[in-house]
Amino acid sequence: MEDKKRFITNMFFYVVTCCFVIGLFCIPSAFASQRCFKCCGSGVWHTDNKIPCSGKGCSYCIKCNGCGGSGQIPDSAKRCESCKGLGQVHSGKKVCTGAGCRGCTSCKTCDTKGWVGS
Repeated sequence: MEDKKRFITNMFFYVVTCCFVIGLFCIPSAFASQRCFKCCGSGVWHTDNKIPCSGKGCSYCIKCNGCGGSGQIPDSAKRCESCKGLGQVHSGKKVCTGAGCRGCTSCKTCDTKGWVGS
């Protein structure tokens, strides 16, 4: 009976220790990622919506400052409510034309990244 209790205690300790070690070495949530809200995961941001993007080598495309060009942001990041993930806020009377809109200003809530959080 004493051996059975010792075996159960040892197994419990073993399972708990294994779960703890696996948890330490698995990817923490801080390193998990999601697609960037600003560039939709492409890593580049087309700066003039009046002129269509010509694809690779487009002179109006720049490295996305929301994700640093990687296309990925932290999993804990939330879309900025002020700019809806665009990094700019429209304040003009005319309809917003997108990335190159003259009626838009940089979003101060997310510092033009399009997302808030860590």
